[in-house]
Amino acid sequence: MLSRALPAARALKSIARVQPQVVRCMGGAAPAHWKSERQVAIDGKITLDDIPVPEGSWQEQQDRINKSQNVMLVGSLVFFAITAVAAYQFGAVYMHGEPPLKSVKFD
Repeated sequence: MLSRALPAARALKSIARVQPQVVRCMGGAAPAHWKSERQVAIDGKITLDDIPVPEGSWQEQQDRINKSQNVMLVGSLVFFAITAVAAYQFGAVYMHGEPPLKSVKFD
């Protein structure tokens, strides 16, 4: 069996030598017709010049944001309190008492 596989292996080895090695040519600079990084940024509108300029008072905007977030916080706390009380009244939560310390035996 080895005598049959050996010529096939030698043939594959010689074929592998004939094939040129695939190499990526990564050296050198970009071609002359490519855009510069600055021009790509300008075309994509991703420069600092394309950022919108703030308008109005930042304090007024911050107050509006805080007001809406405070309303959500208070609403969430009220909902949690109602849910906790309802769960306790329906017996869904069992509050364990303290263990009787007098009946514990130490060795």
